[in-house]
Amino acid sequence: MGSAPASSPRPRSLATAALCLYAVGLFLAEGVLQAGAALAVALTLGLLVSRRLRLAPDVRAYALASGALCLWQLVSPGVALLTGAAERWPRSSRYGQTLDTLAGAAVACVGTLGVPWVALGVIVAVGWGVAAVLGVYQHFVPWAWEPPAFLKLSRERLHENFGTEESPHYASGGFFFHRLRFAHGAVSVLGPALAMVGRARSLRTRGLAALVVLALLVSTYVSFARAALGAAVVVCVLALLLLMRGTARRVGLGVAVALVVAVLVTPAWSERAGRALENVVSGERALAMSVGWRLVREHPLVGVGFGNHKPAALRTQAETHITDLLATDAHNLWLTTWAETGLIGLVLQAAVHGLLARALLRRHRGGSLAATGALLSFVGFHILSLVHYLPFHSSVHLSFAFVWGLGLSEGGEILRD
Repeated sequence: MGSAPASSPRPRSLATAALCLYAVGLFLAEGVLQAGAALAVALTLGLLVSRRLRLAPDVRAYALASGALCLWQLVSPGVALLTGAAERWPRSSRYGQTLDTLAGAAVACVGTLGVPWVALGVIVAVGWGVAAVLGVYQHFVPWAWEPPAFLKLSRERLHENFGTEESPHYASGGFFFHRLRFAHGAVSVLGPALAMVGRARSLRTRGLAALVVLALLVSTYVSFARAALGAAVVVCVLALLLLMRGTARRVGLGVAVALVVAVLVTPAWSERAGRALENVVSGERALAMSVGWRLVREHPLVGVGFGNHKPAALRTQAETHITDLLATDAHNLWLTTWAETGLIGLVLQAAVHGLLARALLRRHRGGSLAATGALLSFVGFHILSLVHYLPFHSSVHLSFAFVWGLGLSEGGEILRD
């Protein structure tokens, strides 16, 4: 396969448009993210058909594994129907998320045409800065608007109150998505921002990146998302220990400590943090995971079909008392993957993430800042995946995939300049 000519303006312009549109979706709305991802996939297919795509062997292996997982997700509901593991086809909204599996590889492929690093940095920095400011406002004052019906957003989810009647503190969401998507999306961008703080050559660039990191941390804090805040703190400490020295490390660790103290002294936050372990051991997540294990034991090889966890879990409701909300997934990446797509899907999922980690690590060792940021993002993703099935939220999964794909794009080392 040959590479696309560097002098070909149309493919490069389309690549720039796709990546910039994708970047806007990180903080704006799920639909924008999906549009950017769809355009990236379409461009990748065009490059394949025209034989203009050239990938490094490790990126090619990751892309092939992603394609294999997507293919199995597409056919697994049919297999589940044939074997009696499922009674009907999954909802179109869930079934359509099979394409999200290709997003990371598609961004890496589109990146071979060139990545507008400066434009992406400006979009993300300004967008998340504004989002954080609006998030702080929503933390104290609920947004006085009714979401359009097509967004399928519950106003109650946007106005969740984690404070008291005397001192109300609302859980912040994004412009067009609720607090969990807002907070988890912030974790996806945190890795690249931290990499810039630690390794960018320009002092001004480091300072701007530090402000973005602060905005992302504030976004997770005012969202009352326990797992997101915990993952953010771990990723920050990891970046401080690996990438920074001297005053920068001390200041960063001071900010991390201050954030932990803020959680402990805030009544609403300390209560939520105190109930976190109980939730996993004997609470709602424990129930969701137990139902997931039940589905695995009943259909270990092929699963109940991609997107079919909820109807399969609800069939056990008389015995397990699983609720409609908890039945959506097993609240764990690997358990939900096994329950829905069986052992075949579990092995393919492990291959995708293993190959991705290997390719990112290789580029990180070669000095790519984009890969370093993507690796930190990868760590945050897998911390969150212990208690969330992130692919269920399309905007969250696509946010992480965008960062990973950029980390695999050739030329990531130019971020040092």
